Amino acid sequence: MSIGIIGSGNVGRALGQLFSHVGEKVILSHRHGVASLAPVIAEMRSTVEAGTVAEAADQDIVVLAVPFNALDELPTKVKADAVVIDATNYFPSRDGERPALTEHHTTSSELLVQHFGTKKVVKAFNTIAMTKIRSLAKPNQSSDRIAIPIAGDDAAAKQTVTNLIEKIGFDAVDLGGLADSYPAQADGPLFLFTGDADQVRAQANK
Repeated sequence: MSIGIIGSGNVGRALGQLFSHVGEKVILSHRHGVASLAPVIAEMRSTVEAGTVAEAADQDIVVLAVPFNALDELPTKVKADAVVIDATNYFPSRDGERPALTEHHTTSSELLVQHFGTKKVVKAFNTIAMTKIRSLAKPNQSSDRIAIPIAGDDAAAKQTVTNLIEKIGFDAVDLGGLADSYPAQADGPLFLFTGDADQVRAQANK
């Protein structure tokens, strides 16, 4: 399984390191081109490779680790049957007012479904502070593993993301479909919340 990451900020780098450390092939990209990624790749000290945005979008899993206002700059196509992980967060002050989002008529991930024309979009990795995520990962046998909420409309895509989450040292809590992902948005109760699976489920209902 290959993973392409679009975005080389804190989210892209932290996830890239976690994925590569468990043996996944990872391509990191951003809009400024491959050459400009050389210092980032060197600093990461992992097996992550640099690539173009188009190359990242052509992997088995495509992780969106960019500000939500970069949506219009993203490719509109990904590899056939690719799973798209939406790790973005919508902040009106940064991304501009979108009443459909602020008034909860739709979710940010549902807009990504429209953008890419695929139902294999899974909301994940956007609620946890990336400065802490690597230190929070724990072996599979740990009883107090941190849980990461996910949501998606495609069962197979959610299972793929669940497997990846468990592999890097976390549990996954399924919130339901993308229409149920409000608790995991930046204005929801799960944003920056850290807890085990039971705690995450309880917090999601607040």
